[in-house]
Amino acid sequence: MDRLILEDMIWPEVAEVLPEIKVALIPVGSCEQHGPNTTFVTDTVRAYRIAKLLAGRCGHKVICFPPITYGISSHHMDFPCSATLRVSTLTAVLVDTALSAVHYGIDKVLFVNAHGGNKPCLMSAVQILKQEHDVTAFWTPVGSELLEGGIQKYFPGIQPGNFGHACEMETAQCMYLRPDIVREKREKGINQTSIFTDRTAFVPGGGQGVWNWKHDVTLNGALGDARKATAEIGEAMTNEVLDYLERLVDKIIAYQPTPEKLFK
Repeated sequence: MDRLILEDMIWPEVAEVLPEIKVALIPVGSCEQHGPNTTFVTDTVRAYRIAKLLAGRCGHKVICFPPITYGISSHHMDFPCSATLRVSTLTAVLVDTALSAVHYGIDKVLFVNAHGGNKPCLMSAVQILKQEHDVTAFWTPVGSELLEGGIQKYFPGIQPGNFGHACEMETAQCMYLRPDIVREKREKGINQTSIFTDRTAFVPGGGQGVWNWKHDVTLNGALGDARKATAEIGEAMTNEVLDYLERLVDKIIAYQPTPEKLFK
């Protein structure tokens, strides 16, 4: 078995290779609208498919868990049937899933996240795991943040702040990773004007999760222009992301943490 993915395994197979595994990959997505361009599983698909591909590159050094399919999507609830967890719920799920992995002797955890709304919970979960359980955990995005030189080299002229959700970048990745969730007829985002789209406004952290996406950001739920997306661009971006993540896994394995359990 070249790659270790729990979805494909039975427990005796896991037990046999468990001593070799150094990092648990836990994909994290969402169930939320992605405009008229891709379906509600967009973030989960991107996180899970990239984690699986990463597992294929890393061999027995990592094992890929099934994805966490719900996230923080309160800002999308004006679009039917988006679903959201509470901040406390997602944080607890992240922590408990990680603790389940380390219970079996896996040293470290890497959350592979494809939804921006999850960031505060991921940061909290990593802190809780370290402070309360002395577990070494990290989280990573899977999108444009990992591209050397930024998204502009794939989509010249793209406007800062006008991508990252149901846009050309996410749609291109989906066209490569799972084209069946992409609509053939795609639409450009219909931007709204608010403090959240005013790039001169000072909104620390972007106000994660407190806005109303439909009224404050984009009327049809999309950013950018998904009509520009192609599977070829999606493949190139994804391979660049995987190059970065493969190096990251090796750095995580080599990292020697200092014991820092602060709270019992």
